[in-house]
Amino acid sequence: MHKLFVPYVMGNKDFIENVKTLSEIGADIIEVGVPFSDPVADGPVIMNAGNKAIQEGVNIQYIFDQLTDNKDDIQSKYVLMTYYNIINHYGEAAFLNACEQAGVYGLIIPDLPHELVQQLKARHPERKTNIISLIAMTTAEKRSNQIAKDAEGFIYTVTMNATTGENGKFHPELKNRIKNIKSNTDVPVVAGFGIRTPAHVKDITEVADGVVIGSEIVKRFENDDKQNTIDYLTTIRNALN
Repeated sequence: MHKLFVPYVMGNKDFIENVKTLSEIGADIIEVGVPFSDPVADGPVIMNAGNKAIQEGVNIQYIFDQLTDNKDDIQSKYVLMTYYNIINHYGEAAFLNACEQAGVYGLIIPDLPHELVQQLKARHPERKTNIISLIAMTTAEKRSNQIAKDAEGFIYTVTMNATTGENGKFHPELKNRIKNIKSNTDVPVVAGFGIRTPAHVKDITEVADGVVIGSEIVKRFENDDKQNTIDYLTTIRNALN
């Protein structure tokens, strides 16, 4: 089975070129982080990248405009990882309409609990943008099963009880949890947080349908030359094939 590569980039001044690079090396779904002053799920690498993007003057409108102008040049699906404050300030209906115009496949909203996600979906039954569910290792099994049944697009499982960027310290029950989630849903189940090497990828995709890699990719786009970054991304894509 083809395993999904879901890389993350921060929505900074360079993000559209980084998205195109990821698309060219075979990313299936690209996460674009919307910079926000008070993120709850981000580790230091992504927080620092977000702060720099804010200082550059990047906001959600810049991201929408760039995606709209370049969507025909991007072969991968792409989603926005954002916080509800940004959506609420923009206006829910206007935000979802802008997502559609920009070709956004889905939204990941880590500070919106499942019940409020369901209410958001119900308020906008005609929307074409998926609302992506997250399931943490701390989620009770009954609740996890319900989230899985209600999911659309794909499910993002969190590999540990931590923020992004921790190094491969997967929860000991992770694989069993992923198997259980998969038994309750028809959408792909991908795993993220702390995944950075081909060995991590091969280990977790024994059960998961794909991986999300964020902090490592953000660091490489910021610090490495383009060819070294492409070489690294290719090792991940090959590990998933």
